[in-house]
Parts: sequence; structure tokens; C-alpha cells
Amino acid sequence: MHSTRHKHDQLNADLSIRHILKGAPQDLWLDTIRRAKYASHNTLISWMLSQPECDFAIAVHAFYRSNPAKHLDDPKPLPAHPEPDDIFSRVLIQWDIGFYRTHRLMVEDRDAPLRQIARLNQKVIARPRGSLPFQVPTRFLEPKGGTNISIPAHLSPTDVHKIWKKYADAGLDVPTAAPGLPRQIAQIKNRFLRRTERN
Repeated sequence: MHSTRHKHDQLNADLSIRHILKGAPQDLWLDTIRRAKYASHNTLISWMLSQPECDFAIAVHAFYRSNPAKHLDDPKPLPAHPEPDDIFSRVLIQWDIGFYRTHRLMVEDRDAPLRQIARLNQKVIARPRGSLPFQVPTRFLEPKGGTNISIPAHLSPTDVHKIWKKYADAGLDVPTAAPGLPRQIAQIKNRFLRRTERN
């Protein structure tokens, strides 16, 4: 019962986030995927990846969060219809049909850690050509270019109460205290506690 209610709540929270993202700049999309912490966010991420406007940087972030090197250890053919949790397959399938060709946003180390890129490159090179049941796009092995994100103030999940609340309800990584006075009070309390601990 609790599990069913939790899934229902998560679905509603996801739908609220989708509603915010529809029509929002891709900057907010990338910011949002960076705030996604749990496997329960995979449905939201899969939805983003399935949208034609999804920027390359978002796909790269999703791709590397799926631990792609692991998929090369035991390569399997991609499913025709990947489950929401199968981010790796979703990215590659969507790429194959022409998605993620818009690359406006910068891929940062937190999106595609250099260590992960190097590890994946090694595994790709070590494989005989054509031996994989899928292809890792070269651009995913060298995700360069793009500009830093710039989120309009009225869409900030950190500073706009209505958006912050929806992100918090969805379990996305936002400050625990609401924007405005509640956060200021929380910050003052934290400073006071830190001072007390030092003394």
C-alpha cells in the first residue's frame, strides 16, 4: 500500500516537473538532470531524453550516469523499447534516430567525468571493430563545446518558491529550506550552531 502511494506521489511529482520543463529553455533541463539523485528519477530522465528538443549535453549527462563502461563488459543488444530505467539504451536508440544533434550547452566534468570517459574509451578501443551489438557514438567519447547554462531568474528551482516546492516534492536536489525568509532563518540557525560547536 505504502509502495503504491509512493509510486503515485512520484508520478505526480514527475508530471509537475515535466509541466515546468515543457517550454522552458534547455538550460533548466540540464540543471534539472543534474539535480536528479535517485533511480526514481529515471522516468523523468527518460521523458527528457525522448523529447526532440533535448540538448546533447543532457543526453551525455544521462549516458554517463548510466555507467556505460559496465555495458561494454557484458554487451547485449539494445531493446526495441527500453524501460525507463534503461537510460543507456534510451540514449543510444534516440541518437540512432537523429536525436541530440543540437549542442548548445556545455558538458561539464560533473556531466561526463574525465575518468569515466577515459575508461569507456579504453573499453571501446579494446573491442574488435564491429563486435559490439550497439555503437557508442564518437561524440559521446569526446563531448566538447557548448556554453554554460543560464537559467532565467523566474525559473530558478533554488529561488522561486513555487518551482522549489515542486522540485523538493520530486526529491530533486534543492535546498531543504524554502526560498526567502525560511531559508534566511535556516542559514542564521546553521551559523549559530556552527559557532556553538566551535566554542
